[in-house]
This record gives sequence, structure tokens and C-alpha cells, in this order.
Amino acid sequence: MTMHWVHGHFFGTMVAVMFPLFAIPIVAQATTAVAHTSSYFDQPLDVILFDILIWFGWLPIAVTLAWGFTEVWRDYRRRLYSAKLKYTYLAVDVPSMTEQTPKAMENFFANLYGTKSTLTWKEIWMDGKLYPVFSFEIVSTEGYIQFVIRTQTRFRDVIEAGIYAHYPDAQISEIEDYTKPFPMDYPDAEYEMWGGEMTLDRDSMYPIRTYVDFEDRISQEIKDPLGYTLEQLGTMRPGEHFWIQMVVQPSNNDWMKKGIKYVNTIYGVEEKKKKGLIESAGESLLTLPNELLKEALDVDLSGLLTPGAETEVKDIWKAFKISPVQKQEAEAIVLKASKVGLGAKIRVIYMAKKNVFVKVERTGIVKGIWNQYTNLNLNKFTLFIPQVPKDDYFWMRWVYTKKQHTLMKAFKNRSWSIGATPVVLNSEELATLWHFPAVYIKAPLVKKSESKRGEPPVGLPVTFAEQSLPGAEAIFAPEEEERPLAGTGFGIAEPASDEPLHETLPHPAAPTHAREETQDKGFVPPNLPT
Repeated sequence: MTMHWVHGHFFGTMVAVMFPLFAIPIVAQATTAVAHTSSYFDQPLDVILFDILIWFGWLPIAVTLAWGFTEVWRDYRRRLYSAKLKYTYLAVDVPSMTEQTPKAMENFFANLYGTKSTLTWKEIWMDGKLYPVFSFEIVSTEGYIQFVIRTQTRFRDVIEAGIYAHYPDAQISEIEDYTKPFPMDYPDAEYEMWGGEMTLDRDSMYPIRTYVDFEDRISQEIKDPLGYTLEQLGTMRPGEHFWIQMVVQPSNNDWMKKGIKYVNTIYGVEEKKKKGLIESAGESLLTLPNELLKEALDVDLSGLLTPGAETEVKDIWKAFKISPVQKQEAEAIVLKASKVGLGAKIRVIYMAKKNVFVKVERTGIVKGIWNQYTNLNLNKFTLFIPQVPKDDYFWMRWVYTKKQHTLMKAFKNRSWSIGATPVVLNSEELATLWHFPAVYIKAPLVKKSESKRGEPPVGLPVTFAEQSLPGAEAIFAPEEEERPLAGTGFGIAEPASDEPLHETLPHPAAPTHAREETQDKGFVPPNLPT
């Protein structure tokens, strides 16, 4: 037992003596490592960048994925919402003797902005609701020209009222979509097509030439550029079709603020910069001490407390140093910003049967039509090249048919998303591009109204057959069979006999809208026209 205790005591003593000897190099190595790594940025650059990538590299990926998922969700909800919308195609027969200028359509487009409503968060992200989209088109079918409007069915009354307000003799009729019979995929056995989308060469704040710029200063007569357009469209031969489409959407007026800011910069009027959150909070905390020092010692330390608020030296004569071109730009931008603007996408399609398809000749028409609105100092229309089918080089032929399909799909669907970024045109510019020809434009094949609309004379006698129309059951009835009207002291007469009306009596024409069923005790006039 004693020997075991002696051996154990000896072993413990040896461990106690040897452990510090082993610990000395370990501690020295750790101390050296700490001394060398005391600063993280003393490491090699590649090590630091790798660590940053590991720690924070997932953030941009996560943000990108989150943004992508939200866009996919919004597009999905928008497709569901758009699929439920019902559209109506209206053909407008213009009056043959109208003397209205494009100013009438300018008022029409300004009123069209009233269809825009403020969208809530729920309507945007849950319902997928969009601002309404309208399409104003000029269609040439083998030289026969027709003005067509595509609108949501719920806005049909707005469109008709806006046109009748300025063109009371116009005739509006509902038609089928004229693009349905034509193919969307190419190459096609019968048809060939070419076209493109027009966009602005400069920012939307710069205006194009409008009908005001086409006015003759001597005769005060507007040399309407639409006359040239209609004449060119009237040259289409049998088998040829030429379509011009202007898709319009009421949107916000942020574009106007950009233009006004640019004009202020030209004239040296700088906008007051908004203070940041930290700067505003710092000024609020230091306001009270500064006021106390100012009252006690008459010392103002505001310049020291906010050193960024130093007054800059401004050129007060800058407004008088602008060039004539800058002055013209500023005046034109302000004039455009003074009128209501709407988003717009413009497309042109030339389609014909293969035996009469002449692409080279018709491309000149496109350039001629849109070059009329060019102002070299301001803005002009140009083709959006990525969407134009071209076959100049062999690699362009690889995607030629794909571009044809994309362009035709966008035209048929009146798409707002396919193609170039929408531009902004104000009501004056829109009216310049799409309006009804006045009496002095002699384009022979424009569809015009053949009769004049008029109101019926006051006090026109009404037959019993017309009493079946809504609201007509209380007119012209014998006085001996009167019954009191509920809630009033007036009497409403009923027919003296229940016998059906004779077939030789005239029958009124059916109204354009759906006829409501009569509520006159089950009385149904025989053989009403449908």
C-alpha cells in the first residue's frame, strides 16, 4: 500500500513539473497567432473577399429572387384579370362635311384620361387590376379606309359620348375584330407581312410636331398631315392591307415633373433639396442649444452645426445666357407639360398575299408617314429595331419569322407589354396622329356616314306597340280606365282592350342595346323586329 502511494505521489509530482514545460510552447504559439491576427484586415485580400462573399453574398441573390417572385406573381394576377375583360370593336363612319379641326379630338383624348382610377394595394397585388387600355386604329383594306376603336365594353358609352359630342353626324357601329382572318405564325402559305413599332428618338418630355405647327400663317389653314397618310393608305391594291395602331393607356403625370425640372435647370432655378432623416434629426436636437447661445451670447452657431448648409455662389445671369435652341426646347417642353399626357405604343403592319407583296415600296410609306411629325430640334419617331423583321444579313434571317410572330401577336392582342417601352404623348400629339379628316381632305375611299342623325320632333304620337319599350307604358291611354300611381296623385291609363294589335300597324325598330322585357301585365306585342 505504501509502495503504491509512493509511486502515485512520484507520478503526480512528475506531471505537475512536466505540464508547464509542455504548456510553454503551446501558449507561445497561441500568443504569436493572436499577435499576427489582431487586425482582421491584415489578412490577404482574397481571404477577406471570400469571407465577405460567404457572409453577405446571399443578400443580393435573396433580394433578386424576392423581386422576381413578386413580378411573376403580379404578372400572373394581371393575366387572370385581363382574361376576364370584355372588349368591343367600334367602327366610326366619319361625317362627310365636317369642319372640325384636330382640336375636337384633343378634347376627346383629354376627357379619356378620366377613365383612370387610383389603384389600391389590394387591386394591384391581389386582383391584378390594370389601368384601362384603348386602341385607336386606321385600317386600309385593299384601299378601303376605316377608323376603328377597341375599348373595354364598360367604357363604350364614354367613347361614343366623346365622339358624338364633337361629331354628332358620325355613325358608330360594332364590328368583329378585323385581324382574326389573318395568320399569326409565319411563314404562311398565303400571306406575307412586315411591320414594326414606332418609338420616340428622345425622351418623352420633348414634343413632336403637332397640328398647330402645320398651320399656314398666311391663310390660317391647317395643312393636315393626315391627308398624306390617308392618300398613301388609299393606294393599297387588291390583296394588300395596311394597319396603323395606337394603343393608349391613361397613366400618372410623373413625366411632367421631369420636364419642368429640366427647364428649371436651363434657367438656373434649382429646386430645394430635401434633407435626409439623420440631418433633420440632428438639426432638431441642436436647435435648442443654438437658440440659447444666440440669446445669451449673441452667437449663431448654425453654420458650424450644419456645415453642409453653406451658401453656394449662383450665376444670377444664367437665364440670359441660354442659346436659342435651349430656349426653344424649354418653351416646347413647358407647352407639352401643360396638357394631359397618356402612355402610348404605336405599331404598323403591312400584310398582303404573296403574289402582290411589295415590301420595298411600302416601307417608304411608313417612313413618309412618320417623318411628317419630325422636329429636328425636339423629337421624332423612329422604328424600334429589335422588333422589326429584317433580312439584310444571314443571321437576321434566323429570327425573321420569330419577329413576325411577335409583332403580329402584339398587334392582335393590342398588347401593352410586348415591344418597346411605352412613350408619353399629350392630348395635342395624340389628336395630331389620330383624328377624323375634315371636309377639305379629299381621300376618296374613307368610309363616311351616309345619312344625318336627328332627334324626333317633340310630341310625336306613340302607338301601343311602342308602349312595350321600357318607360313607355304610361303614354297615351284612354282616360276612362285610369288607376292611381303608387305614391303619387297622377293617373296611368291602360289599354281599353286586351285584344292583340293588328299586324298592319307599324312596328318600331329595335333599340341598339339589349331590349328589356316588358312588365305590362304580360302583354307582348306580336312580331317585334329583333
